Amino acid sequence: MAELSDAEYQQFRALVDREAVREVILRNSRAIDRVDEELLRAVYWPDGWDSHSIFDGSFEDYVPWVIETLNGMIATQHNVANILIELDGDHAYTESYFIAHHKLLGEGGEERDMIAAGRYIDHIERRGDEWRIKHRRAVFDWDLNQPSTSGWNAPERKAMMERGTRGRGDPVFSRDHLT
Repeated sequence: MAELSDAEYQQFRALVDREAVREVILRNSRAIDRVDEELLRAVYWPDGWDSHSIFDGSFEDYVPWVIETLNGMIATQHNVANILIELDGDHAYTESYFIAHHKLLGEGGEERDMIAAGRYIDHIERRGDEWRIKHRRAVFDWDLNQPSTSGWNAPERKAMMERGTRGRGDPVFSRDHLT
């Protein structure tokens, strides 16, 4: 196999770094949606910072806040797209569009659907061979909050459809059924 030129190696290294950065962003969504504190701690640096408008503080303060907030919801799903990554040595500056769906209980106990859309503006840093979030800033562009119209929660529907769960009991963590 032919040796890479310096320019080709730099292009290859940039592709590898971009993919590692993208993986951090996507694993963060899994951590949030599965309410997986262990995974969440693996995508932020311990000295990291999170600015989520209603929360702005250290990562150590963010973890209990976000876990408590998520545990007050029935379900969430964060879809991330349009990930732009600017590399600068051991630093990556990213903008990622998101649409985050939240299933909540209203004050009267009725189910509500809240959708928030915006962008994550991240500073992701490499230390050694590992990339993690140093600072995340969530910028919100629009939202929708309304009574739920879901028909899937009727008992006859629940029995027909496998549902995702929070935590390590979710099907994504078991590959036995895929063989």
